[in-house]
Amino acid sequence: MTDGRLPGGAVAVLGLGLFGIGLAVGGFGTYVARLVARGVAPDAAGFGSTLFLLGQLLVVYPADVASRRWSIRHAAAGGLALAAAGTALGGVLSVPVNYASRLLLGLGLGTAFLTSMKYAGRHTAGGRTARVQGVLGATFTLGLAVAIPVMPLAVEAVGPVTPSLVAAVPVAVGAVLAPVLPSAGTNGPLPFGTYVDAFRNPAGLALGLGNAASYGLLIVATTWYTDVATRLPGVPVALVLAGFAAATFVGRTWSGWLTAVTTERGAVGGSLLFLAGSLAVVAAALAAGSPLLLGLGLVLTGAGFGLPFGPLNSLAFANIGTDPGVLLVGMAALGNGAALVYPWLVGWLLGASGGYLAGFVTMALSVLGVAIAWHRVMYPARAT
Repeated sequence: MTDGRLPGGAVAVLGLGLFGIGLAVGGFGTYVARLVARGVAPDAAGFGSTLFLLGQLLVVYPADVASRRWSIRHAAAGGLALAAAGTALGGVLSVPVNYASRLLLGLGLGTAFLTSMKYAGRHTAGGRTARVQGVLGATFTLGLAVAIPVMPLAVEAVGPVTPSLVAAVPVAVGAVLAPVLPSAGTNGPLPFGTYVDAFRNPAGLALGLGNAASYGLLIVATTWYTDVATRLPGVPVALVLAGFAAATFVGRTWSGWLTAVTTERGAVGGSLLFLAGSLAVVAAALAAGSPLLLGLGLVLTGAGFGLPFGPLNSLAFANIGTDPGVLLVGMAALGNGAALVYPWLVGWLLGASGGYLAGFVTMALSVLGVAIAWHRVMYPARAT
């Protein structure tokens, strides 16, 4: 039950596993670029990230049921074990193995993420929930921040397999240690219809779309940003990727603290507008052929992807109409479902147009649409 703080070691154990998964996800772009260099079509190479999102979509309901029938910490351990297997396979440059790796990783992260957020939510209350969930999410993003600039260098130095095996180690350690964490408690199993009802909840739909716009498009970034940065001469690729990764990490880490200056709803709405504007800056840079503006825009999108995280997940535990675990499942399922087409779509648009402009225009308009929908749902009196 809620006591205002996480028990000692919980952030370290769950965060360690999420950090390792972040390393794997941060390496997506490096491995996609290697597959494309081997002659794999861009849309086929990007489809692994679509499977990653699909895995998260498919697993959130059974993961929540497992956390209710057994325990949150044991369900988290199972998710981390799946993710460790997917991470270890990630360096095999074969399309079928790549697809299997991404699907396993998605199943594992979907389970580990949902159970980690529930575990934090059961031990905290109020604004502290957003802050603690933001910190846990930031451990995943720290893995991204390390992998995005480092993975291309590591693969170049030691080949593709060793870095993925190294990334699997912290995930496996988290899987081993998670069952010994103190119990978080949970509510009993619920009928399947209760989960379906969450999709009829306007607030749940808005949360899902917010998740799609922020986390879902972050997976697009990890899939394609390495290639985006290298296509325009004059872009300091290593510096831009490091800046993007650092901005994403800082955005997630401090996302929960936005609630100190505004409401959770306001924090999400403002963050989505910032993200839409950042993606529009990237599109403008690509249209103008400006390496300086492109680097700036890519870095700004990192903050945009990170800032909605804490308030979104905190709202899933707020009193907005349904069980927090059910709402979290609905948010994750809708978010991943709405976003899963984008990694493939950006790759297809790249193949069709020869560039990324169409993809970034599509993403910017999509996020703007989500921000407008968020405003209408969360502030209905003001939107009329």
